[in-house]
Amino acid sequence: MHAGQIYLQDGTPGLPDWDRCFTANPVGIIGVYGGDAILLTGLHTGHVGFRVVVAEADPGPELAAYEDVVEIDFSPATATVALVEWAGEDAHPLGELPAGPGNYRLRYHARGMDAGHELDTAEEHDEDPVDDYLLQVWPAPPSAPGILQVRSEQARRRLER
Repeated sequence: MHAGQIYLQDGTPGLPDWDRCFTANPVGIIGVYGGDAILLTGLHTGHVGFRVVVAEADPGPELAAYEDVVEIDFSPATATVALVEWAGEDAHPLGELPAGPGNYRLRYHARGMDAGHELDTAEEHDEDPVDDYLLQVWPAPPSAPGILQVRSEQARRRLER
């Protein structure tokens, strides 16, 4: 993890465009433009906990386990997506999406963003992560972005931008 971000991409060439992803994006810690998403973390550089659940239907939010939970639409042009590390350094394919290309809902959960931001850089790859994230992905009709809860200072600051 570098620059406090990781991408979800549908295989379209190039890296996500920051300005397009975060223009008029009211959920702060995730920005989406078509089949590109930028997911922000508190830690700038180092290992964070990150789990992805791809489901056929809404798996339900994990509000009690995370400080920040937001939702937004994502429209991949392909049936396969991958988590891509900063600057395309490495990719982690998530396999086939359950409904092929089309509209999906992303629900991004964050825990420990403030502690990660304060630490900035984790030196040891083997250390337990300071901040932890869950991304849920499922097919859904288009809907407005949503903020389920925001408790960290980092997420609040991103909402003010």
